Amino acid sequence: MEQQLFLERAIEQYGKATYNFAYRLTGNDADASDLTQEAFIRVFRAWHSFKPGTSFLSWVFRIETNLYRDELRRRKVRCYAEEIHERPFEPIDDYVEAHLSEPLSKALSDLTPLQRKIVLLADVDGCSYREIGQIVGCSVGTVRSRLHRARRELRKLVTHYMTLFTTQRQR
Repeated sequence: MEQQLFLERAIEQYGKATYNFAYRLTGNDADASDLTQEAFIRVFRAWHSFKPGTSFLSWVFRIETNLYRDELRRRKVRCYAEEIHERPFEPIDDYVEAHLSEPLSKALSDLTPLQRKIVLLADVDGCSYREIGQIVGCSVGTVRSRLHRARRELRKLVTHYMTLFTTQRQR
């Protein structure tokens, strides 16, 4: 009963903001509705893990961001698998995949978890600084400086790994 009440209050109070955030992530009504519904299912299941006194919106936005990122990964894998079977050999795509994918993946994994999260929220998910601040729990100014430092570090790491991987391939 307590769990049901928690969910009803959450939907009543934050449903519109949650949907709007989902819409900004997905760009369409159907996916935003699905994402919002799935987020509230997660809220229902994990209601006891919400810490009173913290921002509910940040918590639910984090849930939505993670669900959306997971869906993008699933779609990417599905699309990539379909493309392998349907598209002809495209040397430019293969070159980019071979020369950038591995260095970028390695560079992303070398960032701190917070740097990686902020870069992904900004550059993959397209979140605003305000949204990122709400999700990670800091001010817009802090998001800007952390994102700047994270991107600078990512550029440095990608350059390093591209050089490293290119040297290894030449051997």
